[in-house]
Amino acid sequence: MFKIKNTIALLFVFVMLLSCNRQKPQLPSNKGSETDTSTVSLLTINRNLAKKEDVCLKQYALHKDKSFKRNELGFWYKIDHTGKGNGIKDSTVCKISYRLSTLKGKELQNEMKQVAIGKKQVATGLEEGLKLMNKGDSATFIIPWYLAYGMKGSEPLIPPYTSLIYKIKVYN
Repeated sequence: MFKIKNTIALLFVFVMLLSCNRQKPQLPSNKGSETDTSTVSLLTINRNLAKKEDVCLKQYALHKDKSFKRNELGFWYKIDHTGKGNGIKDSTVCKISYRLSTLKGKELQNEMKQVAIGKKQVATGLEEGLKLMNKGDSATFIIPWYLAYGMKGSEPLIPPYTSLIYKIKVYN
């Protein structure tokens, strides 16, 4: 009887030790080692389209006004009027008026709105451009499609792959 109890106890300890081994981590099903060639092709195509757009926007901006500057993200800007207000940063709430048009001059919007910076309430390029401004400033931004509404656009107002011009005024 004593041998049976010892054997059962020993077997129980042995099973517990074996079950304490950690399972090897598994690769998630969406993280396979195979390369999705269609995704790579689309990324390459879009990268090439963005490079071509950058060349066109440089020509457009410098033809319009030599004082345009290129931001490291890829949009072009010029400060038309310098105000005396505070700088705009993340979490700043500001009132803006803007006129939005295509590079061909077609006006798409003309409105006034309140924007909270960092809350993705406007296109990425415009939000980053606003961070270059102070309250009271007015500026012109030329935003490439990949920093505006991208390859999907914002139908019916903004077609896909459309670069935009914003004429902005930030109020105190």
